Amino acid sequence: MRIQNVKELGISGGNTIDSNGILNNLVHLQKLETLSFIGCFNLLPASAKAFSATLKKLKLERTYVSWSYLDIIAELPKLEVLKLMDYAAYGKEWHPNVRGFTRLKVLIIEGSPLKYWKATNDNFPVLERLVLKECRCLKEIPIEFAEIHTLQLIELTRCLPELGESGARIQKEQEDLGNNPVDVRISDPLPDEGEEVYYLDVSEEDDEC
Repeated sequence: MRIQNVKELGISGGNTIDSNGILNNLVHLQKLETLSFIGCFNLLPASAKAFSATLKKLKLERTYVSWSYLDIIAELPKLEVLKLMDYAAYGKEWHPNVRGFTRLKVLIIEGSPLKYWKATNDNFPVLERLVLKECRCLKEIPIEFAEIHTLQLIELTRCLPELGESGARIQKEQEDLGNNPVDVRISDPLPDEGEEVYYLDVSEEDDEC
């Protein structure tokens, strides 16, 4: 209540459960625009209503939430930038269950074990920039992203060649639909399957695809 005018906040912690409900007070930060959680296992709010409604930028790093938790994040009404860094979400499948991210323009996923991603243009209706870095298991961007008319750029770094091919398919699909094709940029791609690949050594379960 004493920092109601704060615009940017970072929270770093271990695996302590927020038993006192401190994070539910984030809703009182009525000018908060940028928020980051780093290493906050089991600390994130359990409801979108606990977040400040003014939030525009959110970064999760080493938070190990389930991918389904992002359905809560999708409800944030003014969120424009979402960064998911180094096992922000844990698990291999992301299937958004709600229409959301209504204002999200930038989505960055880095250092993720994600392997299967099923989404539609309704999940990210105004997305402009998709950045995937060190997503060593993901082979396909949902083809439905071709129907996101605002999508301008897909950046792929240290990802599988198949992911680049997926980006190219989205690019061609947009051309076929008569839209301005997305710019696909690929840097430092991983070797083809069959060549040696090193994975993030986070757990025995997720160190391979």
